[in-house]
Amino acid sequence: MKYFLLRTIKIGIVLNLPPLLVALMVYLKLDIFPIIFTALLWASIPLQSFGMGSLFTESQITFNEWGVSQASPAVWVSIVMFWLLWAALISFISLLRISRK
Repeated sequence: MKYFLLRTIKIGIVLNLPPLLVALMVYLKLDIFPIIFTALLWASIPLQSFGMGSLFTESQITFNEWGVSQASPAVWVSIVMFWLLWAALISFISLLRISRK
């Protein structure tokens, strides 16, 4: 259980890096185009590809041609939780694979 939690936290941090990197790049006044593109993908994959966007009203989330343009804190929390669930799944599968050897 200890290894599962540690691994999940590490993978979760990696999967949730795009919005943190955008904030850092804006603070450092660097070119942020590649990072903004990954952050848009980070938000668009769960909301548009997996259909989580249909769970929220138009007042909570708005889309434009590039993906999410505005979202409420509940939407951002759901996106982070989506990626943390993927991190837990990846961690569980990798620990199963290690324990079988």
